Amino acid sequence: MNQNLLSIITPVYQVEQYLPQCLDSILAQTYPHWELILVDDGSKDRSGEICDEYAKKDGRIRVIHTENRGAGAARNTGFAHATGEYVVFVDSDDYISENMIERLYMTIHKSKYDLVVCNFLRAYPDGKNDFTTQFPDMEISGREVLAHWKTQKNYGLWTVPWSKIIRKSILDQVKFPEGKYFEDEFFSDQLFLRCDRVRVIPDSLYVNRVRTSSTMNSQKTRNYLDLIDAFQARIELYLEQSLPVDEVYKILIYLLEPYSKCASARFQGQDRERLRQARAFIRKTSWLLMKKELSLVKKGSLLAIGVCPSLTFRGAVRLRGQLEKYL
Repeated sequence: MNQNLLSIITPVYQVEQYLPQCLDSILAQTYPHWELILVDDGSKDRSGEICDEYAKKDGRIRVIHTENRGAGAARNTGFAHATGEYVVFVDSDDYISENMIERLYMTIHKSKYDLVVCNFLRAYPDGKNDFTTQFPDMEISGREVLAHWKTQKNYGLWTVPWSKIIRKSILDQVKFPEGKYFEDEFFSDQLFLRCDRVRVIPDSLYVNRVRTSSTMNSQKTRNYLDLIDAFQARIELYLEQSLPVDEVYKILIYLLEPYSKCASARFQGQDRERLRQARAFIRKTSWLLMKKELSLVKKGSLLAIGVCPSLTFRGAVRLRGQLEKYL
């Protein structure tokens, strides 16, 4: 393994309009010792051809063409071919500042950090709602991320794989689930559980482009069953690791939204059974948390959640301002 080399992994799917800007931003990096692994996930537009064209221009770029299996599988495929000591994920419709790789690399190299993360700009099509995250310079553990930061308002900073540099030895222990929507939710909890030292640098070096046609903005109702699964797995992890019970309560509250979306649909067959199992999980978790050290207000809400989660959620939405005081 080359200790000066880092691997950039980019899953590519139907992004011919945005891909050149992404690839040009990587080619413009001030730090030159990288390999770029492009995984064309069965694109039917010109994305695959664009990948091949760029690979011909620069020997540091490798292209892997696969059938369409989703972003999680594409990232796993890219990682299986990575040879660098560190890994950076960049989504193919995003782009990065010319010094992002250098800043992340110089911070993690010869340090004891397992992961370094930077702030990012979220860019919307009309530019009117653009904003930049403002996380301060700090050093924390991955366990502290799970216990105190991941359930706070963070715009996905602790969930998404991009805007980070990660030691390959850490990623050897965790993979993205394949065949799942919201795969980042499953991945990030396992990732931070394995990170002893995490560094946040305040620089905003990554641009996350929001598209109305993106996966997150075009979810079918049944896909939220995977988000329910992710939150269930997270609750189980937090309980197993004895993380703060107040955080477990928050995750259960977050789970209610996708559950309510699915409960209003008329699922049949396997989907209906998955929803039934989710309902049983919510009830079981509510009763369990009622035995923990929580405020009387939270215990009261757990009683309502355990009896009728969807109705409780809809009522809470109408009183969201009041609910947030207790979260």
